[in-house]
Amino acid sequence: MTTIITRTIIIYSFLIGAMRLMGKRQIGQLEVSDLVSTLLLSELASLSIENPDIPLLYSVIPTVLLMAIEILTAALQGKFPMLKNLFSPRPSILVRMGTPDFSELDHCRMSGDELMVALRKSGTTDISEVAYAILEQDGTVSVIPRSYAKPATAKDVLAKNTETGIFHIIIDRGLINSDSLKKISKTEEWVTNAVDNYAIPVADVRLMLCDEAGNILLYTSKGKEEPK
Repeated sequence: MTTIITRTIIIYSFLIGAMRLMGKRQIGQLEVSDLVSTLLLSELASLSIENPDIPLLYSVIPTVLLMAIEILTAALQGKFPMLKNLFSPRPSILVRMGTPDFSELDHCRMSGDELMVALRKSGTTDISEVAYAILEQDGTVSVIPRSYAKPATAKDVLAKNTETGIFHIIIDRGLINSDSLKKISKTEEWVTNAVDNYAIPVADVRLMLCDEAGNILLYTSKGKEEPK
């Protein structure tokens, strides 16, 4: 019994350290790769705890390897955003301007009941009031209400209610996102011309966002930039 207790404490402490090193994304966002790592870690931990005849190193070494793989892939995905598609699916737009996208719902194997559950959790049951419902990479559904259904703010009192859509990532770490360009019906030439207005090379753009009305937000490592 003492051996089991000791091994349990050792494995528990080791896994706590491993999870802390891998970062908070392991706790808050169970994407596909995160879920696989979590399942493997639980199996490796139980292996040494349940069978005292198995050396602790049989759990420690694979755990260290998994930890190294997670840290490496996270670093690579941060530097090369397109690699993220290899580990997690792209977000899927389930509702667009009050109309469900049934082909996307079928692709995600999501029923109407499941969609309505997600909408109710966001505080609405009227699909017509939803600008976008997006199935995120971690499996949650983000619901963005249409402009007239949003709570009024002081800014809204002076502004007209216009639908501008959601912001899409156009440039991330100097790389143009062709998938986002298709969603807003723009070309790489348009991106180059838009960035020229800021007198900044595309390679120096840390993040560029654009909504479907053409509103642009551009950031470099120094912060938000304004057109020159």
